[in-house]
Amino acid sequence: MKLSRGNVILCKVPMPSEELRKFKLRPGLIVSKDLNNKRLDDVIIAICTSKISRSHEATQYLIEGDEIVQAGIKVASVVKCESLLTINKSMIIKVLGILSEKGIRKVNECLKDALELK
Repeated sequence: MKLSRGNVILCKVPMPSEELRKFKLRPGLIVSKDLNNKRLDDVIIAICTSKISRSHEATQYLIEGDEIVQAGIKVASVVKCESLLTINKSMIIKVLGILSEKGIRKVNECLKDALELK
């Protein structure tokens, strides 16, 4: 499976409350660079959720409108750039879709804020 930065994926995410022994299927956004996505067995993702009450925060990007279909999700959701995980590619079930170029630029801004990068 070809994985690229900006892909929205469905993946198995370990649940911290279960001492990382149980997994939940969740959407995520690949944020690691494409060179690493090709050569490494792991990818870095930002978790996505349909709980959008904090979508106004600088660390969250809201997927809404026409971008919902392009991203391959069913409802408006946020990319939580303050919630990053490194997962093995074997934990990825499938690619759901991809963010728009504008969406990726906005996620870059959210990541900069979340990581305090200038």
